Amino acid sequence: MDFQQLTELVAQAEFHKFLKLVPVSSDEESGTVVFELPYDDAYSIFPAAGNYHGGVIASLVDVAGAMACSLVKGHPTPTVNLRIDFMQTPRRTDLVATGKVCRIGRSIGVADVEIAGKDGTTYALGRGTFSTVSPEPKLFEKA
Repeated sequence: MDFQQLTELVAQAEFHKFLKLVPVSSDEESGTVVFELPYDDAYSIFPAAGNYHGGVIASLVDVAGAMACSLVKGHPTPTVNLRIDFMQTPRRTDLVATGKVCRIGRSIGVADVEIAGKDGTTYALGRGTFSTVSPEPKLFEKA
């Protein structure tokens, strides 16, 4: 899957549109994807404080890991398990999610994800496992 195909896959998912994810780059050979998430008050627990809600961070880890595995497999790879370590709370900053495949098998893939600020500050580290089994065609059909 090339960057254009990845961008199209991301654009098809309503949740990705809801998050306002911006695909930045991908490298199929290394199994790496990069997304940006511009700050929005809607992502915070309390807008006056500007702290991101942990669910937004977890969603970024999930999407970046799944898309890294999808990049290598050439089709969507649903989440099986997710683990996240929150290092510190991002406040009113754009985030960069970098997902990198650790292993791809016939049924399971593993990807590591870093959530950072554009200044390089690491806010969260995650690892996910994703189903790499080829999806049924109806996954792409419209309801």
